[in-house]
Amino acid sequence: MSVCYMGYPEFHPGNKVVSLVFHPPEIQRGTEVTIISPRLGDLYAVQLPDGELHRWFAGTELQTVSSSSISCIPYRLGDLVRVLNDRGHPPKIKKGMIVKIVKVISQIPFYDLKLENGKYHRWLADFEIVSRDLIQSS
Repeated sequence: MSVCYMGYPEFHPGNKVVSLVFHPPEIQRGTEVTIISPRLGDLYAVQLPDGELHRWFAGTELQTVSSSSISCIPYRLGDLVRVLNDRGHPPKIKKGMIVKIVKVISQIPFYDLKLENGKYHRWLADFEIVSRDLIQSS
């Protein structure tokens, strides 16, 4: 079964975009970033071992450890998964950490970005960014 999304992804590699919102700690409203790669996939919110909730992991960053699950994406609510990639997540998130899936967002566009300082950031919502070409400089 194929799924079509009109206009997705809105942005493409190399596009310069501007943030409409605050993403702590490094992104303020008006921060300019560059799209590295657009993605379309499943995203997951998880509960960490200490009970803290964390958003979001792409399915490719996780691997099932639940015996009740088939070892493939998409994961289901309650599945236990191992973190395979901690890039772009807070220092508290470690490779190999076992977390629990608490929310599934299926087939959503999201982006990997490069900040002006060269750092990586995963941006989740294309409605929170706008093309730099549409912004007038003052």
